[in-house]
Amino acid sequence: MSAQKKRLALIGPILPFRGGISQHTTMLHRTLKQQADLLTISFSRQYPAWLYPGESDRDPSYEGYTESGVNYIIDSINPLTWYRAAKICLEHRPDMVIIPWWTVFWAPCFWYLARKFRKAGIEVVFFCHNVVEHESAAWKTFLTRKVLKEGMRFVVHTREDKSNLLALLPYADVTIFPHPIYEQFPEPRGVLKRRAGLELLFFGFVRPYKGLDILIDAMRDLHDQDIYLTIAGEFWGGEEETRREIVQSGLKDKIEIRSEYLPEQEVAELFHRADIVVLPYRTATGSGIVPLAYHYIKPVIVTQVGGLPDVVINGKTGFIIPPCSPESLVKIIKMISIENLLGMRSSISEFKEKMGWDGLVKNILGEDKMLNNEKVEISG
Repeated sequence: MSAQKKRLALIGPILPFRGGISQHTTMLHRTLKQQADLLTISFSRQYPAWLYPGESDRDPSYEGYTESGVNYIIDSINPLTWYRAAKICLEHRPDMVIIPWWTVFWAPCFWYLARKFRKAGIEVVFFCHNVVEHESAAWKTFLTRKVLKEGMRFVVHTREDKSNLLALLPYADVTIFPHPIYEQFPEPRGVLKRRAGLELLFFGFVRPYKGLDILIDAMRDLHDQDIYLTIAGEFWGGEEETRREIVQSGLKDKIEIRSEYLPEQEVAELFHRADIVVLPYRTATGSGIVPLAYHYIKPVIVTQVGGLPDVVINGKTGFIIPPCSPESLVKIIKMISIENLLGMRSSISEFKEKMGWDGLVKNILGEDKMLNNEKVEISG
């Protein structure tokens, strides 16, 4: 006789909402529903239009799409929908509710929901993507602590986030599981033409902490090399200044900017063409870009900040350099050869096999805590 499935609830952004948190929560939903009696509640509206810096918070690859088994209920600025979501969830009688945490914007809603569930005796598990926001402030820290105090357990992807969480809540029950590899993205068709002997890719929302200006500084010193850089992602400010800097530096023929949120097939083509993905971040807790690069068997260059070094084996799946150092970028890019990068493919493939979504779900459910204090190592 088979064991009865756990009753679970998952609350958070799900496709067609866009961005890394939505992709992550969607994969959690798909994995959890295979292993549990799952109720998933998502948003009818994530952000008001006036507050969202991008063109839309919906993924253009999923126009008209709704994920199977998801209730799109919560409006971020309508508390009546929070009440309705809580009521539906309580009627499901879950053993556990899983809520992602990544931005203080959701503090009022998630505090209300978590408090309701906790008072009902339901275990509340927060999945913390960014315990502390990249652009933080005292009031954000206050609200973050207030919300997360309602959690009973926490799961994070990096040791940096664990440290940040314990600084807020010293007695928190927190486990670590590195970011799994995304598998839902399409196969590339190989339609993009190469422009240089070495193709670099900077991918994702462009924000000051991601250090794009540092990479452009490095490109100045690489202007005589057979190298081309693609910048792909929406700018959250500073696009005009970046374009002006590229022109003034004489790099117009060395750098392409795709300032838009790209459909998944175009993302696949960009990663397929790239030889290496560059993350020159000033600060970070973790990043979904690294597992996306690994999905397409591409090595990465990351900086020694936050949890980025935890998921890169230096010289095998990528390279780790000091932050805020154009000189280090120049040095590592000059020493890279295509043969060297192709030789990393086996280590990246091994990493892919080890970091699956089933393992993350076991960690969330408290069935596997062996990664609580350890970095995952890949032999070889």
